[in-house]
Amino acid sequence: MSKETQDGLPLVLVTGAAGLLGRYIVRELVANGYCVRGFDRRQGEDEAEWHVGDVTNADDVAKAVDGVDLVIHAAARANIWQGTGEEILTTNVLGTWNVFEAARKNGVPRVVFCSSDSVIGYTVREGAMAPPRYMPVDLAHPLQATDPYALSKVMGEDIARAAVHWGLQTVAIRTVFVAYPEMYGEIRARHADPANYKGTPAGGPSSAGGGAFYNYIDPRDLARAFRLALELEMAPASFETFFVASPDTLAAEPTVERARRLHGTAIEVRDAELYAGSPYASLYDTRHAAQRLGFRPEHSLRHLISGDA
Repeated sequence: MSKETQDGLPLVLVTGAAGLLGRYIVRELVANGYCVRGFDRRQGEDEAEWHVGDVTNADDVAKAVDGVDLVIHAAARANIWQGTGEEILTTNVLGTWNVFEAARKNGVPRVVFCSSDSVIGYTVREGAMAPPRYMPVDLAHPLQATDPYALSKVMGEDIARAAVHWGLQTVAIRTVFVAYPEMYGEIRARHADPANYKGTPAGGPSSAGGGAFYNYIDPRDLARAFRLALELEMAPASFETFFVASPDTLAAEPTVERARRLHGTAIEVRDAELYAGSPYASLYDTRHAAQRLGFRPEHSLRHLISGDA
């Protein structure tokens, strides 16, 4: 039974709503007529009904989930630099379990989970990166997590898959590096001297990411993908996954050339026409997201590396 607001609009819980990604999701939802309940360790500034708490505290999560129609679970330690392996796994795995368990107990029909392309294993930790077997990487590619953050997202997806046995509809959005405006300086600094780039020389919240191919997504586009996942027509008790990325990269080098330089012929190029027509195309195959989710990115950030405004 729906627990919609008095205005008849779905009430959506967004975990991590005060964070870098959460604020974009909240704004996207509000702009499209949703009522939003934000849950985070601090109250954000955006228009929402705010609940302050921690995702690792089951009671806090249960109170936040009570009475909502839908859930977007974005709260997490967002990369391998945000804690020890134990801390990352505790926050990301226990927190995800708490959210899905609360959704089950409260009869919430759908949870959208923020996953990561790191589940493929091609992450930013030197010495532990497992090159993909082929490109573009699609949903059939094996999962091969190589660090605690990636492992936490694989386990989060497993929780989402298991939740269909409780009757939930669940969606995992595998996002690549999110290029927030706060990261623009880091992106430019990496482009200016990629061989020596390390740390946060431009004062960003973290180093510029995107793996060895500099994949990225604009946060406005990513927020829209989460909204579309709420609106997706799905079979009862089903799970779906999507790679969400910009169709281009932030690398100066064409994607196939970069693959050959870094890994020789180890990565099979399965769609040569894609890269011939779009030399800087993403490592990830986003056509499924376009066809099934109706998601097509609207914001390219290659101007950051071209010298344009």
